[in-house]
Amino acid sequence: MRWIAVMVATLVPGAVGAQETPQGWPGLATSDLSTVYVLDDAGMETSGRLIRLNPDSLDLLVDGAERRFEAIRVTRIQKRGDSLRNGALIGAVVGLGMGLVGGGISDCPGDDPGGSCPGTRASLVLFSTGLYAAIGTAIDALVIGRTTLYQAANKGPTVVLEAPAPSTYRGRPGINLIVRW
Repeated sequence: MRWIAVMVATLVPGAVGAQETPQGWPGLATSDLSTVYVLDDAGMETSGRLIRLNPDSLDLLVDGAERRFEAIRVTRIQKRGDSLRNGALIGAVVGLGMGLVGGGISDCPGDDPGGSCPGTRASLVLFSTGLYAAIGTAIDALVIGRTTLYQAANKGPTVVLEAPAPSTYRGRPGINLIVRW
């Protein structure tokens, strides 16, 4: 008798209490987002507090009123603030270069100022790298940027918000490099 109860309990389908992830917003979750910036397909940016995230739309609280955006009309969603990692990395690279230059031209302490003192030179490089990484992090913390949470796939014509810088080498081949973290 006991095995029948076990078989019935394992074969009867049960209810699952997990939340469904919206399929229309890959990589975006409603986790304590204070302010988000929504760019629609007309090029208008709206900022507000994210209230709801549905598979086909999202709702923002804008100036005390709810505003709904359909998923097919949303081009980009960003939040306020960005990572400090890029400032630390840029500062560390600059500090490494400055430390190598400073360590290469510095004199050694003691009786032989022109001699070899690898410990002093290495400590100068490490100190300079750490110091400049801290400075880069502090500067990056002062400049509050944005983090892109959702970027729609290219759906036809794009809206250019900023004009590209004029090129002084028109008609000549060139290479552009964009680095993102």
